Amino acid sequence: MILLLLLLASPSLAYPIGTPLCPPGGIPSVFKKKCFLPVNLQTNFRNAEKTCAMFGGHLASITNRFDNNLLAYHLPSTVWIGGEVTDQGEWKWTDGNEMNFTNWAKNEPKKEKNYCMKLRGDEKWESGHCDDWAYFVCEKQARQVPQPFCPRAYKCFEGYTYIRFPAAKTWADAEKHCQSLKGHLPSIHSAEEEAFVESIVGTSAWIGAQLPPNSKEPVWSDGSEVTFKKWRYDGPDVHDFQSCVFLSASFDQGWENGLCNGTFPYVCKSPLNRP
Repeated sequence: MILLLLLLASPSLAYPIGTPLCPPGGIPSVFKKKCFLPVNLQTNFRNAEKTCAMFGGHLASITNRFDNNLLAYHLPSTVWIGGEVTDQGEWKWTDGNEMNFTNWAKNEPKKEKNYCMKLRGDEKWESGHCDDWAYFVCEKQARQVPQPFCPRAYKCFEGYTYIRFPAAKTWADAEKHCQSLKGHLPSIHSAEEEAFVESIVGTSAWIGAQLPPNSKEPVWSDGSEVTFKKWRYDGPDVHDFQSCVFLSASFDQGWENGLCNGTFPYVCKSPLNRP
């Protein structure tokens, strides 16, 4: 029991992203309702679920693509999550959530008894025999903490406000509008912020990066350092002209670059001015 506590709590063995919502090693879900807790221990599905239950949780259920992409980004290998086949041949989550969102790999899922669900690093789900050994991810409810002030009509994340504008503009016109609001098109600095912005846009949308001619290195319009990238393919297209970056609306969301005089909806990001 003590060993398992250490496995869940130790930053050296888990993923040290902790926030007021989650214990050390916890990854807050995009909508902040639960914490994902990766465990650096291999076991079968049943023992993994029992371990999660010891801490008042379950194996992770993934109910939207934003959490799916976020969790896959942080995991170095295939892991157990909380889906299993019932006696009736239907898949269910161990925590009782409806399985309204799925992201199965090609030729999946299997529906024979004693198959359980794994999440892969490519964000896809696969069926695995429940007696197989794998690392696993628990979930538990996030702590209830007072929510910081956020202006009406805005979304807030880590000290910044975000607001979506559905009218399509060129990159330059969108950036100019954001600057008039004392902000910029969004710079994105972590998988958590990426998932947050993805949850806002709902469609392809400009973000605040441009690529100089003949370069693969983006530059943020707000002047911040590039600390995170999520290209949809292996990397950006290289052009002999300046190109602009947009967040793709494809299911496997990521960044693409193209002509700056194309038009997309956009999000503006501004520092949060507290009352």
